Amino acid sequence: MAFKNLKSGIKLFAFAGCILFSTTAFSQVDGTKDDPDNSRAKLMYKQSHGLNDFSESNLLADGFKLKMDISVLEEAVNEREAIDIDAIPSEELYGGVWVNKHVNAYGTQVNAPSEFEIDLSNFTMPASGHVTSNFGRRGGSRYHYGVDIKAFTGDTIYAAFDGKIRVKQYDARGYGYYIVIRHINGLETVYGHMSKFLVDENDFVMSGDPIGLAGNTGRSTGSHLHLETRFLGKPIDPNFIIDFDNKVCHRDSYLVSTDSYKKTTQSSKVIKRTVATNYVASTNATTNKYVSGDVKHYQVKKGDTLSKIASNSGLTVRQLCDLNNITTRTTLRIGQRLLLNNTKSTTTTSSSNTTDLSGEVKQYKIKRGDTLGAIANRNGVSLQQLCDLNNITKNATLKIGQVLRIS
Repeated sequence: MAFKNLKSGIKLFAFAGCILFSTTAFSQVDGTKDDPDNSRAKLMYKQSHGLNDFSESNLLADGFKLKMDISVLEEAVNEREAIDIDAIPSEELYGGVWVNKHVNAYGTQVNAPSEFEIDLSNFTMPASGHVTSNFGRRGGSRYHYGVDIKAFTGDTIYAAFDGKIRVKQYDARGYGYYIVIRHINGLETVYGHMSKFLVDENDFVMSGDPIGLAGNTGRSTGSHLHLETRFLGKPIDPNFIIDFDNKVCHRDSYLVSTDSYKKTTQSSKVIKRTVATNYVASTNATTNKYVSGDVKHYQVKKGDTLSKIASNSGLTVRQLCDLNNITTRTTLRIGQRLLLNNTKSTTTTSSSNTTDLSGEVKQYKIKRGDTLGAIANRNGVSLQQLCDLNNITKNATLKIGQVLRIS
C-alpha cells in the first residue's frame, strides 16, 4: 500500500513537472516572437528618459542636433538648386575667359562695361581681425592693391561671396599661397599669404565656406590675410565696398564705374580713411542701417514670386523692385535676400523741393566725363536713389552744367 502511494506520488510529481515545463516553454516561444529584449529596452529607455542616464540624454541631444544639421544641409541644397555650380560664374561678362593662373588674366581680351552694378547682399567677412595695412602707396614705386587683415597662422579664411575657385597657386615673391574666386555677382576676390588650401581649382563655394588657413607665406612680414577686390582683373579699393570697422558692406550693391579704378595718393599706412572722393566713410551702428538692424530683408524660398513676396510684406511689386534695383522680369534665386523697407530719413515735401530733416537739399553740377554711376558712388547713394531723386532713368543723357539732386 505504501508502495502504491509512493508510485502515485511520483506520477503526480512528474505530471506537475510536465505541466510546468510546457508552460515555461510556451512562454519562451511566445516571448521570442515578440522580441522581449527589445521590448525591455524600450521600457527602460522610457523610464530613464529625462532622468539620471546622462549618456542617453546625450544621445537625445545628438539626435536633435542631427535633425538641425540635416535641416541646414537641406536648406543649403535648396539654395544650390538655383545655382548652376558647374557653370563658369559671370561667363558672359568675362567673355568666356577662365584661366587657372594669374590674378589678372584678362588684359585686353575682355571689354569692360562703362558701369556695372554688383550685388553685395550675401557678403561674409573673410577674416575677423582688424586692418593692419590699407590700399595705397607703399614706398616710392610700389603700390599695395589690397587690404591686410590681421589673422594668426591657422585661422580659417572664408569666401566673401558665392563663386568658383579660379586660381589656387603659390607665388614665392608676392602672394605666397593664394586663391582667386570668381563670384556670381561679377566681382573677383584675392586671398593671399595663406598657409594651407582647403579647396581646389574649379570648386564651387558658397559665401562663408572655408577656403584656406591664414599664414605668413610669400612676401610677408607677419601672419595676416591680404584681401583684394577686382573687377575684370582691375583692382578696386576694398574700402569702396566693405566697411572694415563693422565687417559688413556699406550697401547691398556697388556700382563699378571708371572712378572705381582710380588710385589713391594716400599711403597704405593710413588705416583710417577720411571722407574723400571715391571713399565711403566708415560707419557704425547708428549711421549704417545694415549694421543697426533697421533694415528688413526677406530670403527667397522655393516657389516665391515677386508678387507673393510684395503682398506678404505690404508692398507693391513696383516698390519691391525699386528697393532692390530689379525689374518685374528679374529671375529670383533661392537664398537671395531682398530689401523690404526703405530706411532713408523721413522727408517733407514743399512746393519746390523735397528736403531732409536738416532742411538742406544737396545738389551736384555735372562736369565733363561724369556718369550717373560715378556721381552716385562719390556721393554715397545708389544709382536707383539718384535716378528717383531726379525723376530720370539710368539711361538718361547728362549735360555739362546740369544740376542733380543728391539728397
